[in-house]
Amino acid sequence: MRFPISSSLLLLVQSRGQAFSHPFATQACLASSSFSTSSTAFVHRNSDNKSRNLSSLKATIDDVSSLESQIKQEALASLDISSPSTLAKSTFANLDYINTQKLIEKKQHRVLFILGGPGAGKGTQSENILQEYKCIHLSVGELLRQERTRKDSKHAQLIEECLVKGQIVPVEISLQLVKNAMADSSQEYGYGAPIFLVDGFPRNFDNLQGWTREMPSDAAVLGSLVYDCPIEILEQRILARAETSGRSDDNLESARKRFDTFQQQTMPVVQALEEIEKYELDKEGVSRIVIQHIHGERTVEQVWEETQDAMNAYVRNDVLTNNARLLQAVEDKDEDTYSALCSDEFLSAQEDDHSLMHEYETIHGKDNLVSMFLNASIEHQGGTKVVVTYERVLKDEQSGEVVADFKESRVWSHEAKGWVCIHFVRTPLEEEEH
Repeated sequence: MRFPISSSLLLLVQSRGQAFSHPFATQACLASSSFSTSSTAFVHRNSDNKSRNLSSLKATIDDVSSLESQIKQEALASLDISSPSTLAKSTFANLDYINTQKLIEKKQHRVLFILGGPGAGKGTQSENILQEYKCIHLSVGELLRQERTRKDSKHAQLIEECLVKGQIVPVEISLQLVKNAMADSSQEYGYGAPIFLVDGFPRNFDNLQGWTREMPSDAAVLGSLVYDCPIEILEQRILARAETSGRSDDNLESARKRFDTFQQQTMPVVQALEEIEKYELDKEGVSRIVIQHIHGERTVEQVWEETQDAMNAYVRNDVLTNNARLLQAVEDKDEDTYSALCSDEFLSAQEDDHSLMHEYETIHGKDNLVSMFLNASIEHQGGTKVVVTYERVLKDEQSGEVVADFKESRVWSHEAKGWVCIHFVRTPLEEEEH
């Protein structure tokens, strides 16, 4: 569940204020008709305590107000994290989406931050995502654990101390490991336009500042999956995991320190990311960065359903971007772009003397046609197949006469070239009405 900054910080104030919310002793003493000297002294002492408690509350409110201000300042300083110069708002028929075409042109990686307390299910759900979607998983914690076991690593001892104590590893070390892993895995991966799942980062404002300073030219942050889970369930999962994991930080003491660190340092980062999302929504009506909160305390199956819905919201941007590009290529008679957006198997059906676009996409004998698109919808059939359906009206550009109208569906698949069209079908609107 997502709380606005003011609401979530108010919960902190209320919890800290419980200590002085029950003036029972003072009321009882004042109601007594036999007021002794000692009773009067007690009232005075209690009054002093209440005054100190009120001062403590004021200090807490000041602290909360300061944190809220810092969150907003960090958000404004991190607006470039969503690559506003690369990702642009677009519309296809009635569907708004974020156009991702420039990510390919600028060779920027797609990134999702995977966040949650220890044992919240980030690793399990990341494995599910990898099986269903074309993604690359980078666990910052795992990268750090691998680095601390390297005999020639100059950071091994520092990383070990931080992990055992539940402290944050310096951002310079974490970012360099992430950069190296992204460069290596993108070269080895067999599919185009994958999404990098960056697990366990950013953990604090220092991480966020470091990413904003160093990474936007290499990666665009699409958003974050935040797995929310109460400490009681996290502790149960950590104890169960400790039986087989062999990790030195899989114990209650380390887990509680890590959970406290997450609450105190990482959740304000999540709120800053949400402020960026809100800022973009208010400014443009759509946000390039989308923060998805997922109920991590539920069953693995229920959490996976929420995770799929969240992932589909990111995938649709790439699909709708390529769908619009392909249709524009047809209108522009741009066979190179058209071929780049179709699967090799689909293109293999074309004859030597006629291109597939010329044979099936054009209305023969009709030139200078323009398209109008209506009533679009998108259906996800797993993580690598998506169907985009819409009504298409072809008009003569000069006379405005309707030459043809039909319902068109295109099937998109995530393959080596990225999202490519593998099939399309048309049905005249007259037949649809009957």
